Amino acid sequence: MVGNAAVVNFAYESFLRGDVQGVTDLLDPTIHWSVPESVPHGGEFHGLDEVGTFFEGLGAAWRPLALEIEAVDEVGADLVVGIVQVSGTLGGSGVSYGSVHVFTVRDGKITRFREFVDLNACLAG
Repeated sequence: MVGNAAVVNFAYESFLRGDVQGVTDLLDPTIHWSVPESVPHGGEFHGLDEVGTFFEGLGAAWRPLALEIEAVDEVGADLVVGIVQVSGTLGGSGVSYGSVHVFTVRDGKITRFREFVDLNACLAG
């Protein structure tokens, strides 16, 4: 892989294939993962074990979950932004919302992930 955007693109590709291990292989062991608590799988997660718990919660909350990648771009020396559309079934209802993902990438590893969601979307589960 070349460049921080390539690391993030590979993480997205792994996620879309259902390869969570492929995603976690790209994470620094001290990863800080932050998702708004306004979504059912949200919270603050620190380290690989807690991020694994996040992915378990994600899989339990959504049946199925689809992610459409609109754009991925480097916006600084170690920052990459991904703009995505999330859709799927949550609590028996179809749900869709826009999201911005901000990644910090250093030495080929994701050290921080922050998600910002569309506040106009109803995400009650």
